[in-house]
Amino acid sequence: MLIVYTGNGKGKTSAALGLAMRAAGWGQKVAIVQFIKGFKNTGEWKIIERIPEIDIYQTFNDEKLGIGEPRPEHQKSVSDGVELAKRIIKSKKYDVVILDEINNAVHYGLVEAGEIIKLAESRPVGMTVVFTGRGAVKGLLEIADLVTEMKEIKHPFQSGIPAKKGIDF
Repeated sequence: MLIVYTGNGKGKTSAALGLAMRAAGWGQKVAIVQFIKGFKNTGEWKIIERIPEIDIYQTFNDEKLGIGEPRPEHQKSVSDGVELAKRIIKSKKYDVVILDEINNAVHYGLVEAGEIIKLAESRPVGMTVVFTGRGAVKGLLEIADLVTEMKEIKHPFQSGIPAKKGIDF
């Protein structure tokens, strides 16, 4: 299957991580490649390090939480991440591959939409690939088996409430 979690609301990465936990619970092997993100002091990193069925990768190193506007160094990290994702998918070692925030990388022009669509189409039969991030491109939505759009209705950031450990990271 090809799954896309997109939209401006909170929960895209959380949904993908929930899927990873579920797959790991059934003994499936999961790879998560995080694009643009480089902050590892998060709840997901802390727990994933204890789950042998899940491998998580980042090609960017950052000491701050959040994505924000891309910086010049993001270009190389996204290119490295796409190459890593291609190798992971081609290896057929994993049942589930999650490309976290790849849609944002396309939106910011750090990777061509055609390249990620080609990547999605290259997945082997039986492998589920998940794309997360705001602004998923139309071509990806058209070939996806499942698309969920997270819609923001209300968010604590709007009231000045900062990100909370265990909820937001």
